[in-house]
Amino acid sequence: MIWQDSRTKPQEKWVMKNVGFIKVLEITGLPPAYVWSAEKVLWLKENVKEVFDKTYKFLQPKDYINYMLTGELTTDWSIAGHTQLFDISKREWSEELMEAHGIPLDKWPEVYPSAKVIGEVRGEVAEELGLKKHTPVMAGGGDQEVSTLGAGAISGGEASYSAGTSNILNICISKPVFDPRVTVFCHPHEKLWIIELYPTQLGEALQWMSLNLWSSRGETSVYREMDLEAEKSPIGANGLFFYPYFRGKYSSEINENMRASIVGLTFNHSRGDVIRALMEGSAYEVRDIVEFCERKFGINIKKLVVSGGVSKSPVWREIMANVLSRNLILPQVKDTTLLGNTILASIGAKHYRSLEEAVSKMFKEAEIVKPNEKMSEKYRKLYFKYKKHYRSLERIFRKPFIETSMVLEILSLYIKLRKMFRK
Repeated sequence: MIWQDSRTKPQEKWVMKNVGFIKVLEITGLPPAYVWSAEKVLWLKENVKEVFDKTYKFLQPKDYINYMLTGELTTDWSIAGHTQLFDISKREWSEELMEAHGIPLDKWPEVYPSAKVIGEVRGEVAEELGLKKHTPVMAGGGDQEVSTLGAGAISGGEASYSAGTSNILNICISKPVFDPRVTVFCHPHEKLWIIELYPTQLGEALQWMSLNLWSSRGETSVYREMDLEAEKSPIGANGLFFYPYFRGKYSSEINENMRASIVGLTFNHSRGDVIRALMEGSAYEVRDIVEFCERKFGINIKKLVVSGGVSKSPVWREIMANVLSRNLILPQVKDTTLLGNTILASIGAKHYRSLEEAVSKMFKEAEIVKPNEKMSEKYRKLYFKYKKHYRSLERIFRKPFIETSMVLEILSLYIKLRKMFRK
């Protein structure tokens, strides 16, 4: 079952009622949701119990591939965090949550560090694939966690921003945080965690616009044309604001009812203005998230590496640097997930002794995009207007009570106090 499979929404409600929102969050760093593995397994248990009963181990896709290569049933601590059954502080399965969910602990594989050698490619498999016998296989990691490593983020305050179909901001932290507005996973490094945030679906939105405003199938040449038209539009897109909430808002605030909106549209605006407003809106959302994390968790983001298809756009890069008023680092190896896995393999193969050493040798900067002070000041004023209009939109797209800022802030404080008193 893929993570987007929404058949498991009833299981999410069951977890909220019977296990508890706070219990799940303060152990796993995740708010209960239908996208996690626990809800998928509960669905199997309820709907195809014979499959659940016969299952020896539940594996993530990359762990199944590792099993076919080595015959070893394993997982790593970064992807285990996506199950909603993993204690991210202790980096081990949570027996308490397993029992609360009614899922036997022995149905889950042993957890290893991401760079740990879990076995060797079996002889017959090596022959079939054309690999050398005894080729070591590493545990590996989740895509975003490995991508963060491949972006050179190897200490607290370093971040990566993947600007693809969906935009994901990953921030390294030196101790886990537990807040209903963010998701937290284990970094491949044993002393780091990652706050994973989802500002917008910019890449998907640009594709939608290419189909509806350009009558295109999203060819590269069309995206270049869109870029050129956005470049002709001035800062502020001639007074246009684009709120890119095509699937709701899930960042510093949560509102699943929020929808994409364009504010200030007139007959004088061009499609280039609309494209630029979308790019600016996505950048404002990233700034909103960065400011939230800095304010709420005391994080100082000292390095931001940007990758993904949208990062190829010179206009978007300039907008991002100026809205955030900080340098953007473009990596030499564009596919940071591929590089991250190579870094893990280099540890397992003993080319390097530590992740820090491997990153220092293998991660290279291709370009640094620097902000323009005057443009940043203009965007600072526009950002406050953007936030002001958002409050008006919020009254139109009312959020469920549980998602209001006050409730989420109280939940965050309550969890923090519980952990303090337990110590």
